[in-house]
Amino acid sequence: MRIDPSKVNRVLVIGLSCLGDMLLASAALWNLRLFLPGRDFRILVGPRALEAVKEDPMWDQVVVYDRPKDFPGLRGRIKFISHMRSFSPDLVVDLRSGLNPLFSGAKYAPLWGLRELLLHRDLHEAERNLWCMSTLGVPLVTRGMRFHVTPDAQGKAEEVLAGRLPLAVINPGASSKFNRWPGERFLEVAKWLAREGYFVGVIGKAPDERPIGEGILSILGDRGIDMRSLPSLGVLGAMLKRASIFISNDTGPLHLASAVGTPTVGIYAGRSLARRYGPWCNRHVCVLPPGSPQALTTGAGLRPSRPSRWRR
Repeated sequence: MRIDPSKVNRVLVIGLSCLGDMLLASAALWNLRLFLPGRDFRILVGPRALEAVKEDPMWDQVVVYDRPKDFPGLRGRIKFISHMRSFSPDLVVDLRSGLNPLFSGAKYAPLWGLRELLLHRDLHEAERNLWCMSTLGVPLVTRGMRFHVTPDAQGKAEEVLAGRLPLAVINPGASSKFNRWPGERFLEVAKWLAREGYFVGVIGKAPDERPIGEGILSILGDRGIDMRSLPSLGVLGAMLKRASIFISNDTGPLHLASAVGTPTVGIYAGRSLARRYGPWCNRHVCVLPPGSPQALTTGAGLRPSRPSRWRR
């Protein structure tokens, strides 16, 4: 399905529920926005992914979409269809590959449910989203992810940094314990970075992550920077933008660092996770468990994929 830009005035995006997934979709959505300048762009986004988009001027309206809470069960689905149609969209984009676009009343309601059959299983998630845009006839002018850092966030980041540069940031936590590299290993990395002259920022604000960070910060002393309670994702993005390197388990902040262009080291539980959900279009290394094939590395950016690489 190729869209005619002259017939599109209102675009509704049904966003993703997790921070990392929303960031991995940002490159595709930014290309769509560049293809349709001046149109009304609205997004329905889950609470956990809200901060990825709420300060970004590319969106004319950001609406929180909490499906389990606001649209539960069969009645909830019917209610959501009515909610979606109230926007009177000309184009509906649902990168979750659901059937909602069919009931939107939009002139253009693409479905991408078969992409898992059409695309190679190891193709990166950001590239899969870009492929969806290509099927609409959207020119792909950029492959980099997008995260908007406001001047206010930059100012608050500078206050926290207080001139403490160069900065390295580590993230020893992760929502899944399966994805966590041992805290004592992160401590050894942090001490090495401090010896090399870096100030070391530590993030991770979840209750079970905070003790890990506390132990690392207590040993770093004045070389450590507590970044566990920053006021917003925007401030974290601004600080990561100033960092020389970000070392992290497989979590959303790893994609945030990629989006702002910070060199990253991602630590993964498996090779397939690194290939499909690893850092994107920034200088990076993916570290894999012992016995896995050699870690994946890239230079400053990824070359555009050829269509043949999109096939299984």
